[in-house]
Amino acid sequence: MNKKLNILFATAECIPFCANGGVAEMCHMLPKYLNASGEVDIRVIMPLYSTIPEKYRNEFRLIGEKTVNLSWRNSYCAIYEYKRRGIIFYFISNDQYFNREQLFGYDDDIERFTFFSRAVLDIIPMTGFFPDIIHANDWQSGTICTFLKILPWQNPKYEHIKTVLQVHNLAYQGIADFSVVKDVLDVEDKFAYLFDYFGKANLMKAALLCTDEIVAVSKSYAEEIQTHEGGAGLENIFVDSKHKLHGIINGIDYSYYNPSIDNDIYTNYDKSSLAAKVENKLKLQKDLGLEIGEDIPVFAIIGLMAEHKGIDLLLQVIDKYLDAGAELIAIGHGPEDYENKMKALQEKFPTRVNIKFGFDGSYVKKLYSGSDFLFNLASIEPCGLCPLVANRYGSLPIVYLTGGIKDNCTDFKYQNGNAYILKNYDGTSLSDLIDRALRDFSDKEKFTSYMVSAMNQSFDITDCAKQYLELYHKMKD
Repeated sequence: MNKKLNILFATAECIPFCANGGVAEMCHMLPKYLNASGEVDIRVIMPLYSTIPEKYRNEFRLIGEKTVNLSWRNSYCAIYEYKRRGIIFYFISNDQYFNREQLFGYDDDIERFTFFSRAVLDIIPMTGFFPDIIHANDWQSGTICTFLKILPWQNPKYEHIKTVLQVHNLAYQGIADFSVVKDVLDVEDKFAYLFDYFGKANLMKAALLCTDEIVAVSKSYAEEIQTHEGGAGLENIFVDSKHKLHGIINGIDYSYYNPSIDNDIYTNYDKSSLAAKVENKLKLQKDLGLEIGEDIPVFAIIGLMAEHKGIDLLLQVIDKYLDAGAELIAIGHGPEDYENKMKALQEKFPTRVNIKFGFDGSYVKKLYSGSDFLFNLASIEPCGLCPLVANRYGSLPIVYLTGGIKDNCTDFKYQNGNAYILKNYDGTSLSDLIDRALRDFSDKEKFTSYMVSAMNQSFDITDCAKQYLELYHKMKD
């Protein structure tokens, strides 16, 4: 029997411990299904944020402490271990860096996650788990790939570790003043060019150049990031890295997102019992203090509230529908100015709008089950997990045709459709699309058929996991 591959999966976020967006979901689901394959021993490593619920923290076991060096800084690091559902999780602890109210968004984020990346590599001998492959996610852990290649490691086992860098969203790259190359990363002058990005330092760029393989989270996104429009300044890197660039579409965990057995929603249902879905809507409306009614269309927003997520576009048109009696429920967070815009909308329509800031996995599923439509209007959408989950719960997505949406979504006007698709990114086009969706909502027979079509879709993460296993085995052959 072939020996299992050792995979260390490094991420800055992972449910159920913490989440900033869809990355946390993928970093929960993918290791779970890779582990279930029996072909790998996969372990997850992440920061120990102070916001991780105590019910988990109380079960963590300290396995060691050490000092991590970042240039002139000598920083304390503790490593904790926790086993959950057959997977070992490691947590990197440092209160200076991770005792914060939010995961990201601080002036010292570069330093915080450079510390994390260096610590991941430093503590490997303490765990006794030497990976064949380190799977890093976005820039926050991408510097692991860079450090592994450019730092002198005394242990010869480090020479055999390969890396995969998964690119979830190029909107965030870890860009800072070039002084961090010396002051934080302490990189030798001969390697400084790896970080140079129009006079700034770019941690994502260096990681892309140093990693063995790159995975974009959909085939369309892998193509888009090789263009000037989609490459966010790194398109030449992706073109030159074509030989190691792969597009693997994300999937969702159908055992976790399953309205027929979901304990987090009010009433279970499936595509043959959609009357029960309405009960979820009515109970959600009641709990949130909204106007209650089966015939009131309920729109949902789940996830990051930011410019590229289409909030400005939505705000151009949404008042018209709220004035007419529709309702909007949202959960997520974002830059302060966007959160303020959403707060103002709720203040204007207190019985028709409910906004929650932060993350609550149980509430999110109530929102999927209790809404009629899901807005996912991102102008940049590498994969688009939310519309796939919405399909599972019979909430119909209203999406912009970009990135992974191209791979996942077909308009309802075609057979077996699963979304309302916006092709022109402007307020008039969006308003026309919402008008069309609401006309369908008024036609109960048609709307029910669309819900069934959406729920018939299959985006099981099992297929995604198989592609990663193939890539891992190829890397070690």
